[in-house]
Amino acid sequence: MTDVTTLVDAEHTPASGTPERASRMPGARRARTYPYLVWPVLAVLMILIAVPVVAMFYGAVQDGNLGSPKGTSFSLRALVEVYLGWPYISTLLGTVGLALAVALLSTAIGSLFAWIMSRTDVRLRKFFELTVIAPLFLSPFIGAIAWMTLGAPKSGMLNVNLRHLFGADFTLIDVMNVPGMIFVMTMYYVPYGYLLVGAALRNMDPSLEDASYINGNGHLRTAFRVTLPLVRPAMAAAFFFIAVLSTGVFSVPGVLGGRDGFVPLAVRIYRATEVFPSDYAVAASIGTMLFLVTIIGVFFYRRAVANAARFVTVSGRGFRPRIIKLGRWRWVVTAVLVINFIVAIVLPYIALTIVSLTPYAQTDFTKLDLSLDNFTAVLTAPKVVEASWNTLLLGVGSPTACVVLGVLVAFITVRSGSPIRGVIDYLATIPLAIPGLVLATGMIWLYIRTPIYGTLWILLVAHVAAYLTHASRLAANGLIQIDKSLEEASIVNGASLPRTLWRITTPLIRPSLLSAWILIFIFSVREINEAIMLYSARSNVLSVVTWDYMQNGQIRQAAVVGILQTVGLILGVLVARYAFRVKLTSASL
Repeated sequence: MTDVTTLVDAEHTPASGTPERASRMPGARRARTYPYLVWPVLAVLMILIAVPVVAMFYGAVQDGNLGSPKGTSFSLRALVEVYLGWPYISTLLGTVGLALAVALLSTAIGSLFAWIMSRTDVRLRKFFELTVIAPLFLSPFIGAIAWMTLGAPKSGMLNVNLRHLFGADFTLIDVMNVPGMIFVMTMYYVPYGYLLVGAALRNMDPSLEDASYINGNGHLRTAFRVTLPLVRPAMAAAFFFIAVLSTGVFSVPGVLGGRDGFVPLAVRIYRATEVFPSDYAVAASIGTMLFLVTIIGVFFYRRAVANAARFVTVSGRGFRPRIIKLGRWRWVVTAVLVINFIVAIVLPYIALTIVSLTPYAQTDFTKLDLSLDNFTAVLTAPKVVEASWNTLLLGVGSPTACVVLGVLVAFITVRSGSPIRGVIDYLATIPLAIPGLVLATGMIWLYIRTPIYGTLWILLVAHVAAYLTHASRLAANGLIQIDKSLEEASIVNGASLPRTLWRITTPLIRPSLLSAWILIFIFSVREINEAIMLYSARSNVLSVVTWDYMQNGQIRQAAVVGILQTVGLILGVLVARYAFRVKLTSASL
């Protein structure tokens, strides 16, 4: 399909004789630049993304009480403390090590599951595929709370009840440390590895694997000598993508970390603003450090994605990969998938349900006394009701705004011939490199003296900035598959560009837009990274209410709110799957 680059290059390529004749050919039409669309969109992206980052770097070289009438003054104190102080340098090394470990395990496990689903005759494939990607639609924060109730060394359900069962004093599992953080985070990032590598396996022409079988190689040798090298770029892309995401995660380390002395950078940003006296300059300096680390990760991710294009093996003919018969190994493979389902989904939510139904924080099954009193008290609490409405408003408003802006960004980058479309594409992609707490830190410095600070509007702005990439990518993927002549015919017949986008473009890419809307709805409902920094009493959301309950030691109330939040997420997924017939894939990553 002809794209904008082809049209632009055609202007300078003589064909069928002279350049004059070439310029009259249909393929050499000058691509429209749409300046009245490009410049406003560029301005919005600058305000949403670039200005908060600049504000964060500005805040890193300031000192004084942020928001006071006297203001702040220039100072390098915070930068020197963060960049030259060993406590922060050691934290940086630990944060990078944590992210790399999570990325390595998530990519390896996700790749294994992708190979099993695409290349073997495992039974109940559709069910197990759903169980593998299900953690993507659940909250890692709620999962961390659930695993704390399961695997706390002294009071965790697994440890307490196994001690009773075997009559011994031992600790089976301890998730309140770095290995525990890696374990929980890996469960929630495996779906990313599965989707990215699975897409490469499904699109790969299996003729090379068939050739390996013909030459006498077995299944394992073919998998390691043929299949693995072909999907290695996709695995590298998944590795760096997960590493970038896990570098800035706050929720899981915030719940499980600290007992062994290690606190990741994201948690340090929060603590710098939470404790009294708050030090927003230090928070901004840590944010700059975290931002630079994730920029490096995104650089390697983009290189891995670019290298993946060199390994495209999709042929023009239809094909089906050879399905490996597992035989007696089928039960082993099925057992692995069942264990993943139990560990990632069943156990955590059983634990949450039990804790939410107990009148006291009781994890001993021999002393359980179940009651619905917690649900009644929490679900009718004014702050929970208000937070539920705020979460719903953000869950609807954020994806809607993202999709509208994402369509405009995609139209400019795919359809227009504007010389700055590359800048717009880069600005729309850079949120992948900005952890939520980093973005929120910049917004504090930017908006603290404005009317929207402390309101739901600033959370909406933060969500749109954080999740715009998903909408613009999915919209661009849809536009690439649509012939632009349909839009040109509308404009030639007198329709304005907004009318063309509404009546022609949007209906044609509707499946991609619905996928983007549902995906961003899920992220918005479960979000805590931006909310924990920007919320106020007027703009509380469910994730922050859960965090407050946790901080006050009210684990039963936190479990109730966690279940409420999870039910909302599941309803969103069901609407996507059945009402809109939307299938979320790796294209949205």
